[in-house]
Amino acid sequence: MPEASPFCGLRHQQEQEASDVGNGSDAVGVAALLGMHDFVVTAQTERDGEVWLAIETTTTRLACPSCGVFGVGNGRRRVLVRDLPIAGRPTVLVWAKRTGRCQETLCERSSWSETSSLISPRASLTERARREICRRVGEELDSVAELAREFGVGWATAHQAVIDHGDPLIEHDGRLEHVTGLGVDEHTFQHANAARRTQMVTTFVDIDRGRLLDAVPGRSGDVVRDWVKAQPFWWADQIRVAGSTRSPVTPQRSATCSQKRHW
Repeated sequence: MPEASPFCGLRHQQEQEASDVGNGSDAVGVAALLGMHDFVVTAQTERDGEVWLAIETTTTRLACPSCGVFGVGNGRRRVLVRDLPIAGRPTVLVWAKRTGRCQETLCERSSWSETSSLISPRASLTERARREICRRVGEELDSVAELAREFGVGWATAHQAVIDHGDPLIEHDGRLEHVTGLGVDEHTFQHANAARRTQMVTTFVDIDRGRLLDAVPGRSGDVVRDWVKAQPFWWADQIRVAGSTRSPVTPQRSATCSQKRHW
């Protein structure tokens, strides 16, 4: 027997709250607590210790994304996504997405669903939840596995959020600005097992601010030289101190000093 929706029995409440939006109702307060622009909360409940919120957009007319002609309603489709916790409790959003049907006979698109920059198509998490996962991995050093459990998604979903929101931060030249001391070190990325050898990475650190700049596979002098050469042309001129936290005879230190002489 299919599992009942957590919003069973709330249909009347949902319709009533939706009609009260904009009139100082509780729904407005809940929508303000949600903090998602252009969305309103139409019902709320609790299930297994989680907060479930039924939401919909404030849009009243849908234009065809292909030709721009206003279409007619074609029903709704409910999508479940996980959001930031509310009062420390996991939160699930049930978005009743409007679907439209194009009335322009020359248009190639027959129907479509509304979209939002806050929730990507076929997403399991809101964009702000994905950004928070990335932030906590980078700033608070939480593990991807821990955050996946906390947000109720798979490891791959949480890891993809870190990649999507973290890579632009890594690639942005701003992270390299004001670096005057470069530290180089090696770390074990993966230990050896029956199927692979020990995998090593070389890390590059802003010594003054204690900030990780990059991590590159390998541990040779060529790794260091290639990484330095790949940076913006202006970057090398600002380095005043460069060294390795390992022994002075390591290939990292030798390559760093050698490359420094060519700057």
